[in-house]
Amino acid sequence: MLGVAAAALLGGAVHADQPAAIFGKWIEKYPDGKGMVTEFADASISSYPVDRDGHPLDLPTRMTVTYNDLGGQMIGVSFEGGGGAIVARKSQDAITLDLPGVGAHELAKLKPGEG
Repeated sequence: MLGVAAAALLGGAVHADQPAAIFGKWIEKYPDGKGMVTEFADASISSYPVDRDGHPLDLPTRMTVTYNDLGGQMIGVSFEGGGGAIVARKSQDAITLDLPGVGAHELAKLKPGEG
């Protein structure tokens, strides 16, 4: 968490180009076939649970955020009001979302029309 805060201070409010690489919808699939869709946009993150067929089970929750390029494949996410997360790009279609205190989540890119 301190690393994200320090990166935010060093990076300022300027959005780096790299965070745009994660913009769009991603899904974490659960063993039972259900999942959680997370959408990264330029100033927000929203998420909602889906059933086995990808249909939403609830309305999205939305958080206002800023992004910071932490170098390499790492992107810091700072939540308005405090807290944050780190996204590690593993490939064009796979990321790890690490939420301090909650743990790491493996997400796959959704194709247009999915989720």
